[in-house]
Amino acid sequence: MLALILLAALVTTGPAWSRVLGLTLAIAVALWSLWIPGTPLTRAVVALLTFWAAARVLDLSRDSRPHGPVRRVSHVLALLDTRQLRPVAPSLDVATFLRGGAWLAVALTAVFSAEHAAPLARWALGALFIYALAEAANNTILGVLAAFGQRSPPLHRTPIAATSLREFWGERWNLPVSRWLRAHCYLPLARRRHPRLGLALTFLVSAGLHAWAIAVSLGAAMAAMMAGFFVLQGLLIALEDYLDVDRWPSLTARAWTLACILVPSPLFCEPMLRLFEPVRAHLV
Repeated sequence: MLALILLAALVTTGPAWSRVLGLTLAIAVALWSLWIPGTPLTRAVVALLTFWAAARVLDLSRDSRPHGPVRRVSHVLALLDTRQLRPVAPSLDVATFLRGGAWLAVALTAVFSAEHAAPLARWALGALFIYALAEAANNTILGVLAAFGQRSPPLHRTPIAATSLREFWGERWNLPVSRWLRAHCYLPLARRRHPRLGLALTFLVSAGLHAWAIAVSLGAAMAAMMAGFFVLQGLLIALEDYLDVDRWPSLTARAWTLACILVPSPLFCEPMLRLFEPVRAHLV
């Protein structure tokens, strides 16, 4: 599998046929995750990583700038867009690692506490788990990058402070994925004066990405729940544009945003909690 990913990265350059070949190889690797054995979490992680590798190969296939073999391989294997990294003096940012550790402790506490909780409490703990896990990953990645002398654009920007869904998804939550979706789904249609179609495509692709990982690991029913969450988010953003939420008082807009995330969050949280159940049972 890794060999095919590396081959895809190496051939995705130059003439159109070579770029198409690289993208075809990357898609084949992503589909290969259907047959990977292991726990649900292992299968989900492999599905996400191979999908993301294919997404990075798509970056290369649409990039007219020449990149050397090492740069292409590192771009495809990295979780971040390596084209946006900037060299800085290496430093050990202890505070960042400590924040990452603290958020990880919160995430683990939440996921273990959710096991025997009543449904509403379970989903609330699931939301806390996902938020804390994202913050832990953000701080850890930034700390590792600093140690290796690299600086990245923001990966995460205090999502709980968002005053609209558009701000939450577009400017605060999981920004590497948000930037990729904007570049490949939203902007091509927005530049042709079809921003609503671009928004719809963005959330359909996001729904597909998340549903794919859940389908591979937990089956169709859980995948449909996960996809439904992201489709609903796209519809709610269209509604908030109609309601002109940007003009609302800050507290009202923030309450709207949190409600739009948390009320349908069981669609997202339940599949995520089920992914981690075997791991939790093994640790206990």
